[in-house]
Amino acid sequence: MKNKFSRCREQRWYKFLVMALKLLLAGAIISIVIFRGGVQKEQFSDLAWGWLLAAFAVILLQHVLTGIRWWLLLRLIGIGTKLTEAVSLTLQGLFYTLFIPGGSVSGDVVKAALISSRAGEGNRFAAVFSVLIDRVCGLCGLLILSLIAAVTALACNLSSSQWFRHLLMMIVVVSPLGLLAALMAFRCDIVLKIRFLKACFDLLDRISRGGFSRIEAALAAYRPAWKSVLECVLLSGFVAFPLFALAAFLIGSACLAGEGAYLMNNIVGSLLSGSIGELAATLPLTPGGLGVRDAAYCEILKACSIPAAQAAVIPVVFSAIYVAASAVGIVFALHTILLAKSKKR
Repeated sequence: MKNKFSRCREQRWYKFLVMALKLLLAGAIISIVIFRGGVQKEQFSDLAWGWLLAAFAVILLQHVLTGIRWWLLLRLIGIGTKLTEAVSLTLQGLFYTLFIPGGSVSGDVVKAALISSRAGEGNRFAAVFSVLIDRVCGLCGLLILSLIAAVTALACNLSSSQWFRHLLMMIVVVSPLGLLAALMAFRCDIVLKIRFLKACFDLLDRISRGGFSRIEAALAAYRPAWKSVLECVLLSGFVAFPLFALAAFLIGSACLAGEGAYLMNNIVGSLLSGSIGELAATLPLTPGGLGVRDAAYCEILKACSIPAAQAAVIPVVFSAIYVAASAVGIVFALHTILLAKSKKR
C-alpha cells in the first residue's frame, strides 16, 4: 500500500492536483479576508502607484538578498559559484515555488538540482545540502526578529486585543525553542557525546543507509566558519526580512493616503507583519505562503487599530506584488533553459 501511494505521489497528475488544491485554499483565504474586511473595488483602484512600485522594488531587493545569503553559504564550503548565478538560481526557485506543481519543495529541488550540476563530483551533496542550510538560516533570522517584535509589542502594550497578546506570548515561548533546536542540530557533534542520543543517531543512520552521517558531515563543513553562518542569520533577521516590513509600510501608506492619524499604527503594524506575519507564511499550506500571509497580516494590522477595510487591502496587494516580484524568476529560468539547449548543440 505504501509503495502504491509513493508511486502515486510521483505522478504528474498528483502534483498538479495538490498544487490546484493549495491554490484553491490560498484563493479561499484571500476571498474571506476581502469579504470580512468589507473591501470596495475603489479601494484597490485608487491606490497610488508610486508607493506600489517602491514596494515592488523593496520585495525584489529582499529576494536578491536571499540569493546573496545563499552565495555566502556556498563560499563557506568551497563552492565557487558566481554571485549573479546564486541570485539567478534563487529567483528561479521562487518562481518555481509559486508557479510549478510541488510548492516550496519544487523551488528548492530546482535550486538543488541546478547547483548540484555546477558543483564538482565530490561537492554535490554539500551543494544540495546548502539549500537546506540557507532555509534554516533564514528561519532562524525570522525567529530572532519575531521574538524581538513580540517582546517589544508586549512590553509597550501596543495592542489591547487579548488574542493578539496570547499570540505574542506564544511566539516568545516558541521562538527560543526553535533557535535552540537549530543550535543543537548545528552542534550535533557535542550533542552526540551523550550516549543515549548517539545510540539513537546510529540507529537512524542505519535505517537511512548512512543518510544521517552524510548530513552530519555536511554540517561539519560549516562549523569552523560559525561566525559567518551567524552573520547570514543576522543578515536575514535584521536586513532581509525587515524589507518585507518596509514593503508593507509602503503599501499601507498607499492605502491610508490622507489619513495621517494612522501613521504610527501603520509603522507598528508593518513591523509586526513583516516579522510575525512572515513566520505564519512559512507554514507549507499554500504556495509561497499566499493566503496564510494575508490572513496573518490582516489580523495583525487590525490588532494595531488599522481600519478593517485597509487591513484587508494591504496584505492582498502585498501578495500581488510578491507574486509579481517572484515572477521575475521566469526570465532567468528561460535563460537557463536556452543556455542548456545551446550547449547540447
